[in-house]
Amino acid sequence: MRRFPTVAVAVGVGVALVALAGCSDADDDEAPDTSAYTDGSRVPKVEKEWDIPELPLARYEFGADDTKRATRAQARLAQRCMADHGFADFPLDPALPGSMNTVSGQLVSVAMATPFGGLDLGEARRWGYGWDPKTAEKAAAKKDRPMTDAEFEVLYNSDRSTGRTVNGRAIPENGCSGQAAARLTEGVDDTTRMYTYTSRRSQALAKQARKDPDVSRALRTWAACVEDKGFARYAGREEAFRDKAWDRGDNGNTRRTREERDTAVADIECAREHNTVGEWWAGEARAQTADVRSHRATYEAVRRDQEVVRANIRDVLGD
Repeated sequence: MRRFPTVAVAVGVGVALVALAGCSDADDDEAPDTSAYTDGSRVPKVEKEWDIPELPLARYEFGADDTKRATRAQARLAQRCMADHGFADFPLDPALPGSMNTVSGQLVSVAMATPFGGLDLGEARRWGYGWDPKTAEKAAAKKDRPMTDAEFEVLYNSDRSTGRTVNGRAIPENGCSGQAAARLTEGVDDTTRMYTYTSRRSQALAKQARKDPDVSRALRTWAACVEDKGFARYAGREEAFRDKAWDRGDNGNTRRTREERDTAVADIECAREHNTVGEWWAGEARAQTADVRSHRATYEAVRRDQEVVRANIRDVLGD
């Protein structure tokens, strides 16, 4: 099954969270072979998340496995650095210090389960456009012990002080975590381009794809279907997901009212009935294929830098 994982990235003294609503854990069935669908010239039949073929730009992005391995490698390097500064028992995956265990100080951005919306009816019936409120608790329970405030300062050097020492060793300018991240990008020609070029192009092309005649027609058909079921008429699935009526809280989750849950179910039923996601995917794939053809040199430069990072990760992990 293709995964669209939740991402958590440390940013200064806060944590930026990208929460993907409606992610399903169901992976008992064998995922279909979608390799024949590459450039949007054919429209796949999409009823579940794993039916969604890989988009052309996936070749120029870090995947879920890359992210897991990079996180593990960075944690291992940071742990060594912390030990060098006298924190011999610093854990690989620490929780935030107790003084920071509040919602305040967090930046929460919520995204759909896939770029084309959710497809899990079971999740929609339970949680609407939100998710199990115990999800954060379950994730926190998997963390190691909380950092101390002193460890946090060495890990991130959040005020970017220079010349500070701990146990006779200077704190790295960006903390042990920043030093570890820098090690993973050693040899990269253009770090900013590697991390942002494909995502920026993907966002622009997603907007372009919405104007594709076939995609526009598919979304209008979907909207009429949802309306016929007795719900609001939305311009697209993203608009239904982000309806302010769902009253998201500070943590990004919705109230999961009956109206919300019923709307989310109708959303998915109509998307399945009219193959909305298949048509939408094909339009986006066509746009991405044309863009790669026009900017191949830049995309391949991104790809080369990604391979440098992957090599650095293999070196750190010893595989």
